Amino acid sequence: MSFRLITSQKSTPDADRLAVSLLAEARAAQSAGDHAQMTEVILAAIDLDQASPGSPRLMDEIRGLRYPAAA
Repeated sequence: MSFRLITSQKSTPDADRLAVSLLAEARAAQSAGDHAQMTEVILAAIDLDQASPGSPRLMDEIRGLRYPAAA
């Protein structure tokens, strides 16, 4: 699977959709134990974070997948 990077300084609807898609892919890869897919998702998330410096960091969300939600 390949991801199209949106290069914009601020969050756009396309960048938001890409972030949601990447987060879903990260959840699926983590559940399946697919390390190759997770690596692709992480690299795409890093690119998206760098291209959107004013937006929430997707890598923070992906890192948070490892931790249970606080009650």
